Amino acid sequence: MSRYHNPIHAPVFPSQLSSYSSLSGALAPPPSQFASSRRRRVPQNVCKTTNGPICGPIGFDYIGQAGQGVSLADFSARSQNAISQMVAGANDQVLAGTGTSKINLRIMWTGYEHLSFVQSMPASPAMSRGQLGASIAMQFWSFVGRYLPVTRSDQLQSNSGIQVVRSLFWKGAGSTWTVM
Repeated sequence: MSRYHNPIHAPVFPSQLSSYSSLSGALAPPPSQFASSRRRRVPQNVCKTTNGPICGPIGFDYIGQAGQGVSLADFSARSQNAISQMVAGANDQVLAGTGTSKINLRIMWTGYEHLSFVQSMPASPAMSRGQLGASIAMQFWSFVGRYLPVTRSDQLQSNSGIQVVRSLFWKGAGSTWTVM
């Protein structure tokens, strides 16, 4: 079955698939790997916490594609209504119970650790997963815009057409959150 996601057509849910196959267990990808051969998870430097995370990681996945992440382009270009039809749990209030009023977002790009980027953004316990994803996407493009005029040896772009996908968001030290 193709893992291609098309927002025009409704996704095929796992409950609609036949599980009849002697190889079905052998073909399931581990949850930490992307099913697409075109995607690679970039190793991350984890931000150390002083007193542990207050809440677990917040995942971002397309409906029916657990562990695959969501393209930042989708969060940037689509309306909240479109996002709610594409992203699993898009209307869930993921910050409820955290008492969070602002998030210090830290973006750490492997190989560009010297480009330290921590940006404060407003948040509320009523914020949905879709709204949080869109807000993070805006901050990511701010990061790219700030460091776009870097020297050739520090270039953030590629001729191979890199697509950035966000899969997790977790709380680190103090009010700092990290995107993966």
